[in-house]
Amino acid sequence: MTEQQSPPEQMATGEGAGERGGSYKVYWAILGCTGLYWAITIYELENFQGKRCELTEELPNITEKEMEKVGSIQVESGPWLGFERQAYAGEQFVLEKGDYPRWDSWSNSHSSDSLMSIRPLQIDSADHKIHLFENAGYTGRKMEIVDDDVPSLWAHGFQDRVASVKALNGTWVGYEYPGYRGRQHVFEKGEYRHWNEWDANQPLIQSVRRVRDQQQQTAQLMMASEHQMPASKQQQASSKIAIFEQENFQGRCHELSGACPNLKEAGVDKVGSILVHSGPWVGYEQASCKGEQFVFEKGEYPRWDSWTNSRRSDSITSLRPIKVDSQEHKIVLYENPSFTGKKIEIIDDDVPSFHAHGYQEKVSSVRVQSGTWVGYQYPGYRGYQYLFEKGDYKDSSDFGAQHPQIQSVRRIRDMQWHQRGAYHPTN
Repeated sequence: MTEQQSPPEQMATGEGAGERGGSYKVYWAILGCTGLYWAITIYELENFQGKRCELTEELPNITEKEMEKVGSIQVESGPWLGFERQAYAGEQFVLEKGDYPRWDSWSNSHSSDSLMSIRPLQIDSADHKIHLFENAGYTGRKMEIVDDDVPSLWAHGFQDRVASVKALNGTWVGYEYPGYRGRQHVFEKGEYRHWNEWDANQPLIQSVRRVRDQQQQTAQLMMASEHQMPASKQQQASSKIAIFEQENFQGRCHELSGACPNLKEAGVDKVGSILVHSGPWVGYEQASCKGEQFVFEKGEYPRWDSWTNSRRSDSITSLRPIKVDSQEHKIVLYENPSFTGKKIEIIDDDVPSFHAHGYQEKVSSVRVQSGTWVGYQYPGYRGYQYLFEKGDYKDSSDFGAQHPQIQSVRRIRDMQWHQRGAYHPTN
């Protein structure tokens, strides 16, 4: 890849940034550049091989650059928005700063491996406010979200369909399933009277998050506790999950309220779909809570690709509730095993792209000081999932990773007892 002049890098104050202390503190203000530029490199083959094309502006048809397909992507500055078809049509793919070595690292739905057009995604404001409506034409029950990400609308009591949307500030992306999985729907500032206007097949959104360009805005990561309930009033809800042996909630149903180390021994031949009544939960590919991990928050999961981003396995053999032990969240991720090398410290916020914060190192060890987190292999909460409950993970094998690669991380917040107070649905 040819070298390009980068915008001014952020300079952190206080203890160790970059070479001095090897520490990146995400809760510091990101001052960055005064103007934003976009840069992306697309490759024709997987793993950044084959013919490549560097872009700094929109491209309505990748064949204009004499490329037949897109096999991998490196976003140097963004965010960008890719489309399944030419002329910005079809399924959408949000691309934040980071590496995407193959098609399933940018697509959550697995319905298409095609990316034929791409454009920069405009970020109009550091403030974010969105209204989700039950019916078309901005009618029925609504949910208002201000300056936060919501991995499960159901956990906030909004279990209705989403048929119209008003994006009042900022840029947002909605997802078909909880935990930022399934088809992606981008909401730039404006009004969307009907779900057809965001190219959805049905009025189904179960999670939504902000698209934030970390180069330009200030990261305000210490605001999470403003609306929290007093600790004395918190009561953690009991966990309950329904497992169906066939897709779309058909076939025999099994209900669990506690850990199940082997579903087959409990009489579950196959997991075809899942309904989480209260949670969160974590599923495992193998018995005894081993193998690939799948985080489940309150909501509906009609088939296997609604809970996995990796596409490696459609098998769940064990399940257990996730313990959410604290309202506060603090995690430190280290470049090398045994908590050495460069580190990134995150307090009370979700980070969809480490690269956007200037941290491009591997993650070989993790120290969770408070709260419960889930890390992801790729930016935008895609790829393998790694659950981090409170404690120390001295090596990547301790959190079930085959390679020390994490590019995004978010908090797991059980909104049934950890209420932020800002998002109550209204009639």
